Amino acid sequence: MGYQNAMDTFPTYPIRSLRQAGTVLRARRAARKISQKQLGEMTGTAQSTISDIENGVVSVSLDVYLRLLEALGAELSATDRVADPGQH
Repeated sequence: MGYQNAMDTFPTYPIRSLRQAGTVLRARRAARKISQKQLGEMTGTAQSTISDIENGVVSVSLDVYLRLLEALGAELSATDRVADPGQH
């Protein structure tokens, strides 16, 4: 299986908080075997900022988040929210 096919099967996750956004970013980065420092160099973002994003402790502009996702071969998309299982 080629790299592109492997990325096509990467699971998608709903992001409803800064912490979830950071978790998804960390998972994508780890899957690509890229360090925070390397991602920072690729995107012009400080390694400490990437760490803060991944830990959900800092809010960055959408532009920064999109730049990080692009470097990781991912994109942001919006879908209708699915109700949590316990809600009616």
